[in-house]
Amino acid sequence: MIALLLSLAPAQAGLLQISGFVSPQFTGVVRPDAVPEDRLIMGLQNSVAGVTFQGEPDERWAFKTYLLFAAADTFPAVTGVSAVDTDNDGSVDRIATSTSEAIGSLVREVSITFSPVEVFGIRLGRMPIPFTSQAQSPDTALLFPQRAGPNQVFLADDDLGGLLELDVNGVFLASTGLFNGTGVGAGRSNDRGVLVVGRMDYNPLGDFAFNETAGMDAPFRVGVGGGVAWNPYTSYDSAGYEDVNVSDFRGSASARLAVAGLSVSGELLRRYQIDDLTHRPVEATGAYGQAGWLLEFGLEPIFRMGWVEEDQSFEPRTTRWTDAGMNVYPGFDGDNPDAVRFTLQYLSENRVTEQEVARGVSVRAQVKW
Repeated sequence: MIALLLSLAPAQAGLLQISGFVSPQFTGVVRPDAVPEDRLIMGLQNSVAGVTFQGEPDERWAFKTYLLFAAADTFPAVTGVSAVDTDNDGSVDRIATSTSEAIGSLVREVSITFSPVEVFGIRLGRMPIPFTSQAQSPDTALLFPQRAGPNQVFLADDDLGGLLELDVNGVFLASTGLFNGTGVGAGRSNDRGVLVVGRMDYNPLGDFAFNETAGMDAPFRVGVGGGVAWNPYTSYDSAGYEDVNVSDFRGSASARLAVAGLSVSGELLRRYQIDDLTHRPVEATGAYGQAGWLLEFGLEPIFRMGWVEEDQSFEPRTTRWTDAGMNVYPGFDGDNPDAVRFTLQYLSENRVTEQEVARGVSVRAQVKW
């Protein structure tokens, strides 16, 4: 199918646009206090590639399909089950299973958008949930190879649903919508409910893209925003009877700044969940801040710190992250300066409560086309 679309692309240039990227990453992490198996992890991790097909058949309709291929995103799937009688007495002594490696979901986004007027659109399909500022940054436009640790702890991932989107000249952006809340289709989970999402961003000095690297000629821009996600759902047991009712609320607040190569951003995140079985709230708070400064010769020093305190209501656990490094753009003086990027990163994770520390380095190459 991909080959067919590629062959059609030249003839349908106005209808179909194809782009993609390849991003291998080598990581080495040391955990001195972990069990022997986990004290040293080294090799290619988080290596991904992606391809995007998008277009506008007319001025009111648009479509997008974004496939993300993760090199290590496999899981053992059960392919066979059989009863075994080890002593030939006619009774089953154990159940034997066979497994095979299967690939996880490749779909990052598949959506259509209808825009009856220029500033308003309706988007339907599977897509990233715009709960945080960083969730709206494209995978190839992040300051670091991965999103901040706190953002990944609180973030509601890709899901099936719909959004109403408003964009007033890039100065005021708002979206609200409904999602399944499970990341899968209705009926494929034991949870029944809905995820309600809302997000607003205000950029008083003009359009401010969610690219986390600011160009050297970028004008002064600031942006503030906030998001909410509410997921009331009922969980059912294996027999189909009601198990527990849960209400999960999450909130985020963000601030961003960019000028002449300097980009600074940060977010505060909060979670509160309650259920009618334990009546014990689950609370968590986190935040992160990051900065990058694109200099001459295509060098960009980067730095980030973050923390999360989970289970605050009954057994607080604190985790802190520190990341630093350098982005290098070999084609900085060319027509497409960010087509190739190398990232050297130092990473540190300190699980304060468990008194466990992990430190490591990663080297990532990213080529966009």
